[in-house]
Amino acid sequence: MTSQLLGALDAADRQTIIDSCDEVPLSLGDVLIEAQTVPKFVYFPLRGVVSTIARYRDGRTIEMATVGNEGCTGIGIISGGEHELAVQLVQSEGEALALRLPDLKRLMTELPSFKEVLTNYLQAYIYQILVSGACNGRHGLNERLARWLLQMQDRSGRQKLVMTQEILAEMLGVRRQSVTLAAGALQEAGLVSYRRGTIEVLNREGLEAASCECYAMVRTAYERFLPQKM
Repeated sequence: MTSQLLGALDAADRQTIIDSCDEVPLSLGDVLIEAQTVPKFVYFPLRGVVSTIARYRDGRTIEMATVGNEGCTGIGIISGGEHELAVQLVQSEGEALALRLPDLKRLMTELPSFKEVLTNYLQAYIYQILVSGACNGRHGLNERLARWLLQMQDRSGRQKLVMTQEILAEMLGVRRQSVTLAAGALQEAGLVSYRRGTIEVLNREGLEAASCECYAMVRTAYERFLPQKM
């Protein structure tokens, strides 16, 4: 797979960015960046998903946003700061392009188109967080789980997702028993298959129908802010 974010650049600028990156593995459970630290790299996932999470004093976590091949880490840097704003945790393994922080800053200066694409991505990312917050307060768990699985499939490029109930509960901010019931309902409807920590999407169209409108809202925003040139 390729980076859809870099796909919003013309071919010459895109290749300049790629030539400055190293391809690295994304391993499940790895913390790429801690909150309020200066990152050494900004990651552009090719395959796999990185979750932006909030971590509380009691050890609990909840997901605020996801980053796949449509985006990158380093939102705090892109927005003009010197630190990453939140924990970046690999939620689905894969590969990414890693760009050193000094090279990111240099290329944002040398290539105005790159800075423009990152600014557009920042707007889409913020919109994703706003919609996610509204969704958590407005919609039921079954709808939210369907939305989350669709987003994970989009960003990971995989039909099957390695995902335990504990992880799902943490990311959605609910109890494990609630996730069991919601996943069971989606499975009973023939939309997904869940076994041994693996969720497979069986009926993509049906899962979209079961999801709340927030999924389509976020997807449309990314398509609007980051039209592809590849």
